[in-house]
Amino acid sequence: MNRRELIAAGVTGATLAACGSSETQAVIPPENYRKAFAGFAVNIESWWRDAPFEQRFDLAARNEFTHIEFWFIDSWERKAKTLAKLAGDAGVKVAQIVGDAPALAKQNVRREFLDNVKRAIDNAQILDTDIVTITGHQNVDGIADEDALKSYRDHFAASAELWEEAKIYAAIEPFNPYDHPGHFIYGHKEALRICEHINSPFVKMNWDLFHMQRHEGELIGNLQRGKDQIGYMQLADSPDRHQPGTGEIDYKNVIRACRAAGYERPIGLELWAKNDDYGQAREDIYTLAQAL
Repeated sequence: MNRRELIAAGVTGATLAACGSSETQAVIPPENYRKAFAGFAVNIESWWRDAPFEQRFDLAARNEFTHIEFWFIDSWERKAKTLAKLAGDAGVKVAQIVGDAPALAKQNVRREFLDNVKRAIDNAQILDTDIVTITGHQNVDGIADEDALKSYRDHFAASAELWEEAKIYAAIEPFNPYDHPGHFIYGHKEALRICEHINSPFVKMNWDLFHMQRHEGELIGNLQRGKDQIGYMQLADSPDRHQPGTGEIDYKNVIRACRAAGYERPIGLELWAKNDDYGQAREDIYTLAQAL
């Protein structure tokens, strides 16, 4: 079957290009991809970077992803209503967004932070999502890590009532020191302690498996111990943050452990396709999904 025949059979040129398929490659029905991708949310900040951001909603849908995620809204001068329309027109659901936060190591940013939280909640409601990832744990000169952590915890504790009233989850995301130097929350331990101290059903963690592997490893054991505080999960292979299968993580076993631990939401594909080959990245995600 040649390319023209494939298109006539319902396989679009965009899908073929996205797949990186040759004309002789067997055609996988679109519904097979949609079923396989149902457990993932493609990050449209890091995927299809050669296309304008506004076009990536449709690209996600045309590549059979049903869920998407993206980053900032207000500080990047985006409009939540515009993004909601793009998602609705494309037929994709927003799994998670990122909210703005000042440097939460500082004690005197409470009002700014709570204002940001209110805007993030408004944006989440417009976008029909209930997960907002928050960072804000960058180092501040002259503030020791111990004091920074207490300030961070106190700010989040003060915001808990807002998240609870809206029934929107705040997800604290730890980083790793290799890709994000200059922060004071790395790996799961400090974020887990903050969540346990606040003890709110709506202040949880964005358990980014890439960051966890880079900082501390022992992915399965750590997520089993911290499963009660996981609000959202993301993945990329280590060390280069490409798609699964390009690095050191056995994602088949890790994702099985995530699901066994009770995590049922989509897992965010916050990865950068190796060699900017989005078609190959898509096929690698499909292969992984088929193995689960």
